[in-house]
Amino acid sequence: MKRLLLPLLAALALPTSVNAEVTNDYILKVNQSKKLFIERKFSEMTKICNELIEISPDNPNGYVCKGLALGFNMENPKKREALRNFTKAIKINPENYDAYFFRGALQFRMPRREGLGIARNACIDMSKAYFKNHPGALDFVKIHKSDLKAECSQFIDE
Repeated sequence: MKRLLLPLLAALALPTSVNAEVTNDYILKVNQSKKLFIERKFSEMTKICNELIEISPDNPNGYVCKGLALGFNMENPKKREALRNFTKAIKINPENYDAYFFRGALQFRMPRREGLGIARNACIDMSKAYFKNHPGALDFVKIHKSDLKAECSQFIDE
């Protein structure tokens, strides 16, 4: 979980285009969500993420936040819902490499059954973040390189 802290900070980077009226509130909530993630208070974090989405539904950061809160909660993970939130962030901004990284990392943690394509999708997501030099993806590939060679050799360079 500690390895996710650096990428989390990048994923919840302060937004660049938020209505001036809500900027301070939004920033406070982003900082709250980071603190709650570190403290592993995922249900509280989910509430804050929902507020971020309500304040600015066209900003992908709220969806990345919610994906993290739902998918990386070890006591009660809601991985499918987390994947939907990362996907929503990517639809809003197809260059959101934090969302690709976290969606890929989450998919690698999910049970993989033949024919579902989860491993292939995880490889694709991770490679998108990796080849854009996303720090979390670079670290993930470095740590899991031997495991990834079998599943992702077509996406992850040697």
